[in-house]
Amino acid sequence: MVNWSMPKKYSAFTLVELLIVMGILIILLTVGITIGRYIILKAQDTQHKDAARQLYTVLLKYKQDNGKYPEVGTCGGCIEREMFAYSLGYNGVPADHILKSYMQEEGKFDGGSNATYYYATDEYDQQFVLVCVSLGGIDDESNRGFYCTGSGIGLLPEHNPIPRNDIGSEESGDPYAIVIKGSMDESDWRPKEGGFWLSN
Repeated sequence: MVNWSMPKKYSAFTLVELLIVMGILIILLTVGITIGRYIILKAQDTQHKDAARQLYTVLLKYKQDNGKYPEVGTCGGCIEREMFAYSLGYNGVPADHILKSYMQEEGKFDGGSNATYYYATDEYDQQFVLVCVSLGGIDDESNRGFYCTGSGIGLLPEHNPIPRNDIGSEESGDPYAIVIKGSMDESDWRPKEGGFWLSN
């Protein structure tokens, strides 16, 4: 007996259709990853900027009680170097922890991801202060620039004042990036190691 029925026809996607769908998925994944990275970087920038403003607020409280901002250097009573690492109690002896109680009033300090926080005050009578943070990791290794805040905008460092809050990276050609890295006291923030750590 002969079977004269029609052979079954299978319905499936063609190779071209599958390649088109895969191409669309790859494009969507690429866009999603790019947007995700951008959002993460912006969130880190916000956290670093908030931390710099918190340090400035703490310094204002210190000045209100002491009539001037803390000095950095070799004078008697000065913090020799790495101001924030010592003054917030991450290193040194209790006599160095001059900002620790002020920070406790403000709440816990969270400096965000790896960053370097910079400090400068005027040499004459410590009435102006500048706090900056690298937005691209320790010493701005990712070349994302800096953010600065404080009463010293336009005044500090005294030999070459920082004129604005947002400073580009060295790689972008912003000359003030070199001023920040070369003229200001610095403290490296490394959250995985527990906070401020001495860079030397």
